[in-house]
Amino acid sequence: YLFYGIEKLLIDNACDYIVKKYINSGMEIFNLTNFEGKDLDEKDIISACETLPIMNEKRVIFVKDVAAFSENVSDKFYDFLDNLADYVIIIFLDTNDNLNKVKKFYKYFSKRKRNVEFTQLKGRDIYKFVEGYITRKNKKIYNVDLSYLISKSSYGSRNVDISLYDLKNEIDKIIALTKTDTITRDIIDSSLTENTDTNIFMFLDAMCERDTEKVLIEFRNLHSLNEPIQKILFMLTRQVRLLIIYKTLSFARYRESDIMSEMGVKKYEYSKIQRFSRNFKLEFLYDFYKMILEFDEKIKTSSGEDLILFEMLIVKFTS
Repeated sequence: YLFYGIEKLLIDNACDYIVKKYINSGMEIFNLTNFEGKDLDEKDIISACETLPIMNEKRVIFVKDVAAFSENVSDKFYDFLDNLADYVIIIFLDTNDNLNKVKKFYKYFSKRKRNVEFTQLKGRDIYKFVEGYITRKNKKIYNVDLSYLISKSSYGSRNVDISLYDLKNEIDKIIALTKTDTITRDIIDSSLTENTDTNIFMFLDAMCERDTEKVLIEFRNLHSLNEPIQKILFMLTRQVRLLIIYKTLSFARYRESDIMSEMGVKKYEYSKIQRFSRNFKLEFLYDFYKMILEFDEKIKTSSGEDLILFEMLIVKFTS
């Protein structure tokens, strides 16, 4: 098999599972081999594959950093893989997702359906992962707080590069702070590192829910994190533009897939815009878009009034 993708934790978990399933405890030294792909010779792999397992039905071989190894693989090696002995499990690992997928090595596994990609978890999968991990640590968490934890972590965000390993580390800190058997929102807030990406989306959601008090709080949070006014304005402008596109095209009875394509968003963001659109009339959105342009011009020419002007803009949008 070829294991590759951006989620190294999932790859590591899969490898651990294979070792535990196929190699008897204490026999790893005889039946488990790890190779590094850099400067690795095909003959070394072939030799390891031809070595019989000891007191085991299977022998497991991992070839790490396979991108380096894959550049100079011979046709004879592919023939060898096609005729691999039944007692051998060999896994090629590309944990940095560096493998060139247009070259023969990747295509060899793809053609045989032996390529397994470990992508970022989405939807229910990320919820099951986090809940399962917390349960294994003998802690509980209510569904509403589970959703809050995942949202606040920014895992899956388009603008923040957070892996499952990063998320797991954050959960470990939360668990360490939890003195009872249940993780609460207060503990989550006290543990998770604030990041501007999370705050911006909380700010935009509050804007579209027309919750003036909450928006002002989130805006001040962003300001305390030194988030530039221009970036916040850019994200707000984008949100208003998406609302305008959705309302215009849905009124014209465009298909949902065509509206998503025109907006340039995925299903999750589309569903949020769809829900938020009920809070606004199209005429208001056009008028507010003009206000944004006027505001942008004002902050370029004024000094020291940016925060006050933006808060006035927030009140106009949410009132």
